[in-house]
Amino acid sequence: MDRKTFVKRHIGIITGALLYTAPYNLLTTPMGLYSGYLTGVAQIIRTVLSGFFRIPMTFDWTGIILYLMNIPLLFLAYRTFGKRFFAETVFTVTLTAVFFSVLPVPAVCLIEDKLTACLVAGAISGYGAGLILRCGASGGGMDIVGMYFLKKNPNFGVGKISMFVAVFVFAWCAVCYEPETVVYSVIFTAVGTMVMDRAHYQNVKMSVVIITKSAYIGDLITCQLGRSATFWKGTGAYSMEEYYVYVTAVSKYEANRLQSAIKQVDENAFIIFQNVQSVAGHFESHL
Repeated sequence: MDRKTFVKRHIGIITGALLYTAPYNLLTTPMGLYSGYLTGVAQIIRTVLSGFFRIPMTFDWTGIILYLMNIPLLFLAYRTFGKRFFAETVFTVTLTAVFFSVLPVPAVCLIEDKLTACLVAGAISGYGAGLILRCGASGGGMDIVGMYFLKKNPNFGVGKISMFVAVFVFAWCAVCYEPETVVYSVIFTAVGTMVMDRAHYQNVKMSVVIITKSAYIGDLITCQLGRSATFWKGTGAYSMEEYYVYVTAVSKYEANRLQSAIKQVDENAFIIFQNVQSVAGHFESHL
C-alpha cells in the first residue's frame, strides 16, 4: 500500500468513526434510545451502572464500556486474522471510544421531532459504519464474530448473531421502558442498517468480464477472492490473437482488489465492470 492510499484510507476511517458516534451523543442518547448492535449492549450496561448502582458519570461511558467489551474479541482477531487486521481494528475501536467520550451529550435532543431525529441519526451513523467498512477496516464487535464464524463455515449467516443481539437489546427496552422507546430504537437501528448496506462496497454486486492473454487470472479470482468464474478461449477480431475470456460476479470492494491484481499480471488486460441488481444462485456475502 502506497503512502497516498494509506493516508486516504485512514482519513476515511477517522471520518467514519466520527460520523458513526456523533448521532448517538447528539441525537439518540438525549432521547434515551438504544442501538440494536453491540453498542446497544454497552448503552444498557452504562444505564445499569448509572441508574441502578448510582455510579456518577461525568461523561458518557458508552465508548469505554464498548472498548472493554471488544478486548476479548480483539484477541480473537489477532489469533485468527493476523497482525494487520488486529492493528486496524484496534485503531478503529479506539477512535470510536474516544469520540463517544469526548463528544458532548446535550440535555435536550438537537432535533425536537423524535421520528426526524431517528431518521437523521440512523442515516448519518449508518453511513459512518459503511465508510469504515468501505475503507477495509472493522469496528470490532459483531464484525469480528461474524468474520470468525464465516471463516469456519462459509455458509454461516452473520445476520443470525446480529439478530440475537438486537432481540436482547429491544427486549430489555420493552421491559424497562415505554413502547415508544422500543419503536424509535428499532427505527433508528433499521435506518442505520439500510444506509450502511448502501454505503458499504461489499454489498454492491458487480459482474466482471476480463479479456486477457494470461491464464493466471483464474487463480487470482479463485485464490485471492475466493470466487468462482467461467472462462473460454476467444480470438481478437482485429489481431486474430488468442485470448482468455473470464466472467465472474464480485462485490464492488472485491472489484477494486481484482482490478489492481490483474494489472500486476497483465497491464493490457481489458476489463468490463457492470453493477447488477441481484445475483441468483450461490453467491456468498464475504466480509
